[in-house]
Amino acid sequence: MKNKESTIPKGWQKKKIKDLLIYERPDSYIVKNTSYSQNNKTPVLTANKSFVLGYTDEDFGICDNVPAIIFDDFTTDTKYVDFPFKIKSSAIKILRCVDKEANLKYIYELMKLIKFPVGNHKRYYISQYQNLEIAVPPIEEQKKIAEILTCVDEDIEKTDEMIKKTQKLKKGLMQDLLTKGIGHTEFKKTDLGEIPEEWTLIELGKLCDVRDGTHDSPKYISEGVPLITSKNLTNGKLDFSSAKLISREDYSNIEKRSSVDDGDIMFGMIGTIGNPVLIKKDREFAIKNVALIKFYGKDKSQISNYFLIQYLKSSLTNAQFSQELSGSTQKFISLNTIRKMFITVPDQREQKKIAEILSAVDDKIDIYKQIKRKLTELKKGLMQDLLSGEIRVKI
Repeated sequence: MKNKESTIPKGWQKKKIKDLLIYERPDSYIVKNTSYSQNNKTPVLTANKSFVLGYTDEDFGICDNVPAIIFDDFTTDTKYVDFPFKIKSSAIKILRCVDKEANLKYIYELMKLIKFPVGNHKRYYISQYQNLEIAVPPIEEQKKIAEILTCVDEDIEKTDEMIKKTQKLKKGLMQDLLTKGIGHTEFKKTDLGEIPEEWTLIELGKLCDVRDGTHDSPKYISEGVPLITSKNLTNGKLDFSSAKLISREDYSNIEKRSSVDDGDIMFGMIGTIGNPVLIKKDREFAIKNVALIKFYGKDKSQISNYFLIQYLKSSLTNAQFSQELSGSTQKFISLNTIRKMFITVPDQREQKKIAEILSAVDDKIDIYKQIKRKLTELKKGLMQDLLSGEIRVKI
């Protein structure tokens, strides 16, 4: 949060956190029964990212004095809660307003901008922060700022819900289209279950050229060509932000073995398994610890890269690999296992239709994700401007 020396906006006051919030011990709200079900009504909150661990049927010891701020003393993460709840452990602390001239949602948003001091231990305590001073506007301005930020939060939540619903739709479509196809009435039994009578079941290695990246460990340098590994395959794209850089000489040597072309598919095989990416090559890079799937061309290939990328994202692929994963601390799957995985292969016309349907859903998911990113950026900018007083709201 920006802090211009000791000045604060006109009409604002500096107050200590302990004068705004009261800390309530969480012991009486800890859940006893660890059997959770979506059919129960009381959420159980946890200190990790999932936040809502599950739902309990316990009807005693419920924290219904809300809203409240939930403080995680392992990460200093905060959550705003406006529904009755129970908690998993005492690592979660409960904070409430004690000052009538303070709006809890405003204080919650402000606390997210504070960089709490870090001690030499892994656990943090709310008592460490009680004497921190924050600048707060009059109560009506607090309410207006909280209202604006809440509106953006609600839009983010709605968009996130649309992403989840569309992803669920995609999962169901994949299962149907990749096993039943379009308009088929006759089916045959295979090792992967029933598939249309006209389809074939073929090993990937007989459909495509399946190879991998370098096995060497080239020297990393400050400026050079990116070296892509399994960890750089994320959300169907290549993430160059964390890629190590190698010399052009090392890059040329790797290219002789594993040259990546536009339209190839990359597939993680060490550490992060899967996360296939259909390559749209617009820059140079080399590969290590990833499988590279190359196609034989329009005249020879029995399978479309657009169809195969959807198949590799499906549960059909995960099911075949689940028994083959090796490694205790770092999972990996062999190139031979990838080559021997079975692919259900329709004719080219049906492959195209299936790929188009699933790609259209992917495009819809991407649009929702873009909207969510823009809303998140908007929220970040509003927090910086409104909570610092750089931009004042009209009451």
